[in-house]
Amino acid sequence: MQEAGRLLHQVYVGQVDGLPDLPGLDQVWVKWQSDRTNERPEANSVVNALGLCFGQQLVDRLGFRWAVIADEYGTELGCIAQPGDITVFPANATAKRIEKGAHPFFAELFSQVEARVRALHRQPPRQ
Repeated sequence: MQEAGRLLHQVYVGQVDGLPDLPGLDQVWVKWQSDRTNERPEANSVVNALGLCFGQQLVDRLGFRWAVIADEYGTELGCIAQPGDITVFPANATAKRIEKGAHPFFAELFSQVEARVRALHRQPPRQ
């Protein structure tokens, strides 16, 4: 599915080696949201592809790990990190932003998650 994110980047922004970075994800999102052609990829595919690329950024840059997470609402692929059992559902976070239209959010969301992780690392351990 992350390969699908790279292919979306190729269609909307241009060739990229590896996975799109955060500005690239934002560019793809905005251009996809603005696409009114019949060839526009289906929303669920885009949400999953870009969401998983975002999740991989969390894994690669902030030390998260992928996990299948089950709760009372169902089972979903997510990213978790310590301390504090930080959990992010990248595809779900992406899907929630469809209604907001063509506004970039990946870089901002990453910064918010990064700030939370850094703040938790500074807190003394609970006893």
